[in-house]
Amino acid sequence: MIISLVFLGSNNVWAEEDPKFPNPYREMTHDMVLIPAGNFERGCDQLGPEHGAPRHTVYLDPFLIDKFEVTNQRFEEVMPDHKLRRSRLSRCERCPVAKVTWYEAADYCHLVGKALPSEAQWEKAAGGKTGCEFPWGKEFDPGKGLAHGKKKLKVGAAKVGSYPPNKYGVFDMAGNLWEWVADWYSPQYYFREVMYNPRGPRSGVMKVRRGGAWSDHPNGMKVGYRDWSYPFSRSYSDIGFRCAISLGPQRK
Repeated sequence: MIISLVFLGSNNVWAEEDPKFPNPYREMTHDMVLIPAGNFERGCDQLGPEHGAPRHTVYLDPFLIDKFEVTNQRFEEVMPDHKLRRSRLSRCERCPVAKVTWYEAADYCHLVGKALPSEAQWEKAAGGKTGCEFPWGKEFDPGKGLAHGKKKLKVGAAKVGSYPPNKYGVFDMAGNLWEWVADWYSPQYYFREVMYNPRGPRSGVMKVRRGGAWSDHPNGMKVGYRDWSYPFSRSYSDIGFRCAISLGPQRK
């Protein structure tokens, strides 16, 4: 989904002072953050070709992304049957929804007027200086993201927003739950010279997941780390998602 909006020079892109601006867009985007257009370095050579190499430069048009992972409460407003199968490891209303297939995640985003972010959009929104780092820096900090590491952490997801936001104001981009993104997975795709709004291969078997989770080693929380899962399965208690809106080229 591509929408052209008025840019106000901040992370708030809905023109509340303009009575002609449609109210549904203000409501739809009030919990979203603007990620500006431009080049960024994605990937990490040290992660190897399956998980993030080679590092390369891509350009993205501006887009909006949800501040938070989609919660059980939000998801069940649209798909109420999910309440019968909430993950016991992410059960509260404000906990991120889990045990959803990639297709259910994509359908939810579509029904609320959004879409799953591309893999490139997700990585830029994660906000790290390089793909080899965490959103906050080079060293793992258990106070800034939920994952298994050297310290014993609780088993299960935390409420969304329990940890500090990144530089863009986006929460939980490292740990808590893995997040489905739009792209099919292919280790060869990063070797292609796709430098403008890359969207991944046209087809595949596995879908990409990003960000790491409470169930994994902190290495998966690095900004450039990519992994994959079977898109039809509902069995994952550690994969959730958030939605995005592509804005198209910025008008001058």
